[in-house]
Amino acid sequence: MNFSDLLRGTGLEPVGGNPEITGVDYDSRRVKPGWAFVAMRGEATDGNRYIDAAIRNGAVAVISDALNESPRQGVAWAVAPHGRKTLAVVSANFHGRPADRLKIVGVTGTNGKTTTTFLIESILNYTGNRSALVGTIEYHVAGKVLPAPHTTPESLELNQIFAEALTAGATDVAMEVSSHALEQGRVWGIPFEVAVFSNLTRDHLDYHKDMESYFASKRMLFEGSGAPPPRAAVINADDGYGVALLLPCWTLLFSV
Repeated sequence: MNFSDLLRGTGLEPVGGNPEITGVDYDSRRVKPGWAFVAMRGEATDGNRYIDAAIRNGAVAVISDALNESPRQGVAWAVAPHGRKTLAVVSANFHGRPADRLKIVGVTGTNGKTTTTFLIESILNYTGNRSALVGTIEYHVAGKVLPAPHTTPESLELNQIFAEALTAGATDVAMEVSSHALEQGRVWGIPFEVAVFSNLTRDHLDYHKDMESYFASKRMLFEGSGAPPPRAAVINADDGYGVALLLPCWTLLFSV
């Protein structure tokens, strides 16, 4: 695909050419000739510092979330207001939007995500569906058990998993969706079929600062994060925050 095709749905306009793109990455060390490099600010470092390294490795296009970076001569360029959300869209585009052809169940909450996703995967497989699993302990895709560097991987790796699972005949995915992933845009644009909420207890407050911010991140899964809301929700009403998630549903129910 060309650079314009890669950017479809991002709202970004390419400058400096429209080369063929043979790969995408946000890690300059993995970039190969013909690839696009997504330079984005992360938690530990700023990918924009490695634009020139990516170009030396063969990048023919750069998507940067830094307004102060100047386009490089001979390289196609686009400026993104949100690097991770843009990575999510271009990753999906590059892999043929595999999430659109899968039924994805997202499970969020402080405790119980791993157990719940394993149970869902077991039920799906028992009923004859071929499924993939993404979570804290490991990933299951195309009959393989893979190590899990993150509970919810970056969107690039996530779309790679979806594409591989789809090629292997998968119809469904059970995945843990962390509050970090929701907040950072790692699952931006994924059309979840079902959202599941287990509970919310004090955790990750070094990142979210307070419980309300933590809950707001979890709620994104039920509101839709760059995609329509899930078609169905399963919510633990024994948890106070679960009740708060249910209230909008009850309001809608009794208003019709």
